[in-house]
Amino acid sequence: MRPLDGDQFTVVRTTTEIAAIRVKAIAEARHLRALAFVALRDGMPHAETRAANARAAARSVLGFARRLTAEARARAALCAADPSPEPEPLPLPEPCSAPALEPA
Repeated sequence: MRPLDGDQFTVVRTTTEIAAIRVKAIAEARHLRALAFVALRDGMPHAETRAANARAAARSVLGFARRLTAEARARAALCAADPSPEPEPLPLPEPCSAPALEPA
């Protein structure tokens, strides 16, 4: 599956974003399965291996989308059930009391 537009490490929160990711995953899985079909019929070497790799990649893409959807649903259920309070601010670090280095 190709990286998402923008920052790929942001948290997916809306159902429309999840639906868009699932649609992309389904399209890419179909494309990979079509490549597997072509690999078996193009007459090039190692056709079975290339087809198996393409089918495995399709399963991986769909599995990733399923895990992402399950995590988003669990996160949404958690947020709806018990909104978390504001986190406490971290204490400021103590200033360094080591003596300054003198030039040699």
